[in-house]
This record gives sequence, structure tokens and C-alpha cells, in this order.
Amino acid sequence: MSFASRDNTIKLAVTFVIATGLLAVIPYYFAIEFGLRRYYVALLMWTPAFGAFATCLIHKINIRDLAWRWPSRRYLAGSYSTPVGYALIAYGIVWTSGNGGLFDAKYVNELGYIFALPGWSEVSTVMFGMVMFGTIGMLWHLITSFGEELGWRGFLTPVLMQKFSFAQTSIITGIVWALWHVPLILYTDYNAGPTGLALQMVNFSIMLIAMSFIMTYFVIKSGSHWPATIMHAAHNVYILNFQGMTIKYDATRFYAGEFGILLPIVTAVIAAYFWYRYKAESNNSLVEEAEGDVG
Repeated sequence: MSFASRDNTIKLAVTFVIATGLLAVIPYYFAIEFGLRRYYVALLMWTPAFGAFATCLIHKINIRDLAWRWPSRRYLAGSYSTPVGYALIAYGIVWTSGNGGLFDAKYVNELGYIFALPGWSEVSTVMFGMVMFGTIGMLWHLITSFGEELGWRGFLTPVLMQKFSFAQTSIITGIVWALWHVPLILYTDYNAGPTGLALQMVNFSIMLIAMSFIMTYFVIKSGSHWPATIMHAAHNVYILNFQGMTIKYDATRFYAGEFGILLPIVTAVIAAYFWYRYKAESNNSLVEEAEGDVG
């Protein structure tokens, strides 16, 4: 990106992190004091974007230089389908291993009420609900995810890539992203229960770092934060609903969800593929450039 260089990487990154943290104080207070209400969460999710805007203002960067461009459809499709894939694998293991069941009656009844589907079977109700949530329901999640991803991937990722490698950038961004969630995990019910929070935070952090690898790939290849925004929104849609439809047993919280062990493992495996793919494509580009110079 034109606003970032190797020389100003640390300065821009530190300013962004501090600005985002300061701007998050009031939304944290509302969320912790009054609960995870939709609008408090939305305000919090927009603090990375506000942090990016503040950094641009402080360092006299044109906001139009951020990764706004609309990418090609293959990156949009890939970013939407990737979280669907890892969510299905992780929850498929939960459901088939007996560590969670299908379908939770309360969830099905709520869907039937929301969409006015009296007399529909459990499977039909859930399938209809997933179609609606995965299309129309994406709109709200796109609005909130946009705020986060404009900061994490539209600003921070391009800045870090000027000085650090693909893996280093993904890890740093993932760690910052995970730390930003810590107050919610510790002081609200955004967790899998009040016990074992240390392990939950480890699982959650691994998942976010793995997601960061995937998002970094999409951002670099597309030159846009939009694939990361779509991936983030799709992740929230499908994880929320797969968790909702799962019948909870004693061990379910240990295996399922963002704080269980399966989703981080599956996401990490997929992240490794994207890392390998990035390195392979980068090597091919270097070979092509060398052959072009020779020619």
C-alpha cells in the first residue's frame, strides 16, 4: 500500500494498536456493564476501523489509500466458502463423535417462530433457516465485520507486510486480534463457561491466528479487505448457528465452538494449506520474473 513503507511500519502499527485500544474503552464498559447487547458489540467491532482512521489522521495518510478496492469474484467466493468448510468439518466431528447432538429443540422452535414455519420438520426448518441466515442474515454481520476488518486487514496487515513475512504478519495480527477480545472473554459471557478460561483463551487465540493466515492470503492476493470482511461475517453466521443447533452434553463445550479444541485444530490445518499455497505461488512468481529477465 502506498501509505506504508518498511521505515514507518512500527510507528504506524503502534499508533493503530494504541488508538484502537483507547477507542475500545467505552464500548468495553457498556458490554461489560450492561451485557453483550447488539449495538454495544457493533460499536466495539468498529473500533479497529476508527483506530485506522485516527492513525491516518495523525500521520497524514489519505484514507482512500486503504484496501478499499472491490476484488474479483473468486476471492469473494473463496472467503465465503472457507469458514463454511471448516465449520462443517469441526461440527461434523462433534455431531458424529457423540460429543454433541442434532437438533436442539429450542433452536428449532426459535427458527420456526422467526420464519413462521408451523408444521415443518426439524431438518426442513433448519435448512430454511441456514439459507436465510447465510444470505439475508449476512447483511448485519457484514456491517459489523467491516469495522473490524478495515482495521485488522485493511490497515494493519498491509502495514506489517512492508517489514515482516507472510507468517509473521499473520501471527502478529492474529495475536493483536485475540488480545482485543480478552476483556470480553474474562468479564462477559462471551466464553464457554466461567471455568477453564485459560484453555478457552488458548483455543480461541489459535483459531484467530489461523484465521489470520487465511485472511492475510486473501488480502494480499486481492489487494482488498473485502474478502476478510466476508470471511469474518460468514464465520460468525455459521459458527453461531451450528453451535445453536447442537444439543449440548457435558463434554460439548470442551470440543465445540470457538472456545473448544476442534475448531482451532481444523482451522489451523486449513491455514497451513493457505500458507503453503502463498509460498508456492510466490516462488512461481519469482521463477516467472527470472525467466522473463533472461528472455
